[in-house]
Amino acid sequence: MKTEQILPILRVGAWVVYIGAIVRTVVVAVSFAVHIYEQAKGGSESGTLLASLLLMSLLMASMILYVELWQQVKDVLTNINLGTPFTMETARRLVGISYSLLGLWIIAFIGKNYLHYIQKRMPEVADLTTGYIADLGGGFDVNGILLLNAGIVYIIAQVFRRGVELQQENELTI
Repeated sequence: MKTEQILPILRVGAWVVYIGAIVRTVVVAVSFAVHIYEQAKGGSESGTLLASLLLMSLLMASMILYVELWQQVKDVLTNINLGTPFTMETARRLVGISYSLLGLWIIAFIGKNYLHYIQKRMPEVADLTTGYIADLGGGFDVNGILLLNAGIVYIIAQVFRRGVELQQENELTI
């Protein structure tokens, strides 16, 4: 298949994942609010409530960054022009995607370590939150793929930036 045929499919795919990420984030936010309300109503200790609140806040932050990431991917695929793909706008958006991936990895790293800490130090919170996080699809993903992808996308952004420079130099030559 040619790029002209693949690009619309990728655009639709990005929109689907973007909308799915928004729906998942809203569902988790509502579930999160209900979970915190039930804990507060049930008379949980303030330390338990605070630990649970912090863990769920980290999870929500990672989900919001995930939505932001897919919004940026959707925007790149929507605005790319195959006639002149090397634009500073595309390069800037690719750098933004790499920073979002890096931020997502950092939050996942902090969340995974905090969850491990809670499981060791506060088993009552771990029992409440571990099942909740498992229901959400595993919670924090810290296997290095996000970090690798951030580096790859950043390198591609630099290639795009260099492509813009070469394109501008080519336009100035006689």
